[in-house]
Amino acid sequence: MLEPIYELENVTFYYKKGKFKANNGISLTIYKGEIIGLLGPNGAGKTTLIKQMIGQLAPTEGSVKFHQQEVSKNPKYVLKQTAYYSQETFALSFLKTWEAIYFTGRLKGLSKKESKQQTDNILLRLDMEAYRDKLLSKLSGGQRRLISLGATLIGQASVMILDEPTNELDPLKRKLVWDIIRELNQKGTTIILVTHNILEAEKVVHRVAVIDNGKLLAIDHVEKLKRRVDQRMRLEIYAQEASIHNIKDRLKDFGQAELVEDTKLTMLIEKNMVRTIVEIIQDETLNINQYSLFPPSLEDVYSLLQEQQRSE
Repeated sequence: MLEPIYELENVTFYYKKGKFKANNGISLTIYKGEIIGLLGPNGAGKTTLIKQMIGQLAPTEGSVKFHQQEVSKNPKYVLKQTAYYSQETFALSFLKTWEAIYFTGRLKGLSKKESKQQTDNILLRLDMEAYRDKLLSKLSGGQRRLISLGATLIGQASVMILDEPTNELDPLKRKLVWDIIRELNQKGTTIILVTHNILEAEKVVHRVAVIDNGKLLAIDHVEKLKRRVDQRMRLEIYAQEASIHNIKDRLKDFGQAELVEDTKLTMLIEKNMVRTIVEIIQDETLNINQYSLFPPSLEDVYSLLQEQQRSE
């Protein structure tokens, strides 16, 4: 039987003296040993929700329970068993990288020996050993993010909440972070992953909670969510910038085309309309450089959910 770690019921939070609703009636359960992704664009309400889960904010309405205890009434209990990776980097920029991780371990109750050993192992795993004696203020933004992650890892909490852990990282470092997340989970760590990087998160998470405009649009396993768009295909079109809006207009009767870049369009299309649409985009006057068709991804599910919300 699955063991609940977090139970959120009708969580609502207001900013600006009740004028702005950051979270709107969110209910979900997070289970022991899973990786759950909280996906949504910037400003969707994800970080606000996380802050209520670790006790930094109390819900305006509803409840957040951790191991059946109300978080807002016992935040110290939650903090002892969770590790939170924030989007905010270290304020103490005068520390050396190894000090930032080591002293975090000491604050978490580790002995000097254990904190030193874990610090050394973490720096090695993050490929940051060569920077151990550098001041945080002298590191790049991506390097500081890695050290912040290292401070989250030390102490080996049973629950880790990671808020946009791959921001500012190059592709190799992003892959490293995703590998570490998998390793932690294989050892039994429950991971709550906040991200807007849907394509990368899809390869890691077990379940997904899609949040937008403060609302929970859907929550389910990745493959089950994908079945919602199983009768569709994702079309990607690359064309000259001067032609892109003309192409979008020609396809408007078949769905909502999204301008991803100045020269790229993507849209979900019904499978039974593929031949008709291909005939249209093969028109040489549209100046299309390349087009591709793919099966639906988690990103497509997210686009569909947003489209449905807008039409309500």
